[in-house]
Formats: sequence, structure tokens, C-alpha cells
Amino acid sequence: MDSPAPNKELSVFPNWKEFAVPQRRSATGCIPTGYEFLLRAAGAQGIDFSSFQDEFDLDKSLALGESPQNNFVSVATAIKQRYDWVEFTRVAFPRGSGGKKVERVESLLRERRPTLVSIALEPFGERGWHIMPVVDLTDREFLLLHHMNADRSVQLCKLSVAEVARIHDVYEGGDDIAFLERSQGG
Repeated sequence: MDSPAPNKELSVFPNWKEFAVPQRRSATGCIPTGYEFLLRAAGAQGIDFSSFQDEFDLDKSLALGESPQNNFVSVATAIKQRYDWVEFTRVAFPRGSGGKKVERVESLLRERRPTLVSIALEPFGERGWHIMPVVDLTDREFLLLHHMNADRSVQLCKLSVAEVARIHDVYEGGDDIAFLERSQGG
């Protein structure tokens, strides 16, 4: 019996590279960059993308020893204060619920809802976590946009759905996802 071919029907962004933007500050800007990506992909109107990352990177001037302010909720709140028609939803998953996190992401992607995923970086030899848009899904793997360079070349991260669940269950941080709830108006 042949194994089933990957299900390319679940592609969220057939033209995802058109919506990707370089992250202006690699140390602090993954959330505003990810939210900009989701808004561009949704065709959101009335958004000043020329200054978006500068305006909504709450940590762009973070001094040594200060607590970071960027998280899915704080950045979404700042965006909503400026663009009241834009609403993002964050869903947190406690450690041990990696399977539920993966199921939720898969469900959103089946609904064609672009999604940002927070992934702990410790299994890759780094500290902290990184926020990445899911740009494709097969029945076995997530394809995540790690970042886009200024020359528009990209670094992608391909992880099996089982590995995403395992990382969530084993490592600290990277416990949530976010997606665009609405972006009408403007």
C-alpha cells in the first residue's frame, strides 16, 4: 500500500513570499513583523506599513536590564489603539498540551487563517523563543518563515508536527499562538 502524498490542499499562503517583510530588529521585532505579515496577507486597508514595525516594536529602545514589553497581547493592544478595526487573538497552551497546540494550528490553517507560532529555541542551541508565521502545512510538517533578509531571501524552518508538539511539551517558553481575528474598516 502506498503512503499518502502530502496534503498540499492546506497551503495557507500559496503566494506567502509576497506578504513577507524583513524584520527590522532581529533581537526584538518578531511579533510586530509577524503581525504585519498577517495584515498584509489579509489585505488589510488603512495601515501605514512604512512605519509599522518601528511603531509597534515596544522593545525597540529597550535598555540593558529593562524588562521586555513585546508579547502577543501588548503588541496587539498597541495596534488596536491605533487601528481600532484590527483585532488579533492569542491562545496560550500550558506545558504538556503540545498536541492541542498543534491541533489548533492545523484547525486554523484548514480554515485558511494565517497563524503565528511561538517556538522555544533551546532545542536549536539558542535561548528564548521565536515567533514565526506558518507558511505551509502538509500532513506531517509545518513550514515556518524564520525570517526574511533585506534582499528578500528567506530562511525557512521545517518541523514535523510531532516535533512542534514535543518542543512545546519539553521546553520552557513558546507556549502560544496568535492569529488575525478581524481587520475590516480603516
